[in-house]
Amino acid sequence: MAVIWNLPLYEQMSITERTARLRRSGLGSTLSLHREQENHFKVYYEVLVSQLRALRVRKIVYTGIKQVKETSVLRIEETSRYRRIERAAVKAAYALNLAHAEIVLEASEKGAVITSVNDYPWLISDDIRLMYEQAVKETELALEAEAEAGTVPVLGMDPEFLLLREDRSMVPASQFLDRQGEAGCDSISRDGRRIYPVAELRPNPSAEPRELITHLMHAFRTASSLITDRSLIWCAGGMPVKGIPLGGHVHFSRVVLSFELLRALDNYLALPVAILEDPRSAGRRPRYGYLGDFRVQPYGGFEYRTLPSFLISPMIAKGVVAMAGLIASQYRRLNLRPLDQPEIHAAFYEGDRVMLRSVMEPLLQEMILLPEYRGFHKYINPLVSALYEGKTWDETRDIRPLWNIPLEP
Repeated sequence: MAVIWNLPLYEQMSITERTARLRRSGLGSTLSLHREQENHFKVYYEVLVSQLRALRVRKIVYTGIKQVKETSVLRIEETSRYRRIERAAVKAAYALNLAHAEIVLEASEKGAVITSVNDYPWLISDDIRLMYEQAVKETELALEAEAEAGTVPVLGMDPEFLLLREDRSMVPASQFLDRQGEAGCDSISRDGRRIYPVAELRPNPSAEPRELITHLMHAFRTASSLITDRSLIWCAGGMPVKGIPLGGHVHFSRVVLSFELLRALDNYLALPVAILEDPRSAGRRPRYGYLGDFRVQPYGGFEYRTLPSFLISPMIAKGVVAMAGLIASQYRRLNLRPLDQPEIHAAFYEGDRVMLRSVMEPLLQEMILLPEYRGFHKYINPLVSALYEGKTWDETRDIRPLWNIPLEP
């Protein structure tokens, strides 16, 4: 029989801290209210979450005369709505340090509001307990197979940058780049319209950090050949232009997406990178770059979306790629979780680098002491040195000289 359990952290949190964690993560919360007081003319979703996915979604409709209608929301029939509800519920469970939970939420165009949380959902009924046992068993088998195979994780990326004139006005990347390709453009919604201002590099993936960086350089050269206006400034980071957040998404395959892997990436990668950020970079959170931000991809892997665009410099990019590879292959031996502490969790969202630096050294030392670190030290050491020296990046600068991209035709 599979063992279903949660970390004790959730039970140790006050209602105030649970609410704060949800709100810092971009979710509304009415956990401190009695649900019965709000049942009239409301639509709720009850979501059974296990290890970063929904096992079941039910829609509950409360009418003015207290009639209740319950229907199942099926992934295969209502893909878009199912994914939206699942994403909010998984985000809530993860923010509360729960691998398994029943999350009840009210969804609207303004976002999701978490109305109640059950951290022992497998006790609801025998059917639900069997559902959880099956899910836990499937994950255990996948992790055992991964450990036995000893495969090396394959990494990819699609980091973003912006094109600016000297007066800092933005030029849409779509003027030069197609939506597809090694160097392409990506969209955002503004005033109800979809525009394509963001340039994006999509180098070929690799299991070797050095090779992935070589592929990234090739993507840079492709972008340079297509962006023919040399007067434009290329900017990366978290938010070089107010209101335009940039991401440094890292793609993983040949590794099982798990609750613990995501926690390791947040603590050992996102936290150090947040210490190096330009102060404006924190402005992208929590709508973008919240802790545990991931998206499952059709190729069978997943995309880690918490980081800002690490194209800000080769030193940062190489360090991020190497650290991501080391963490993905060794996360079972990386046991520190400072982001479990309320003040560190808050510091991440507030961009409080002083507070984050207070927990930095043990994280770095634990990675450095791994025997496997020797295979990554060439790329990680400069980033570690920058952390110890208290450096931060400047997202107003043109990244082209740092990447040897020609400024002249």
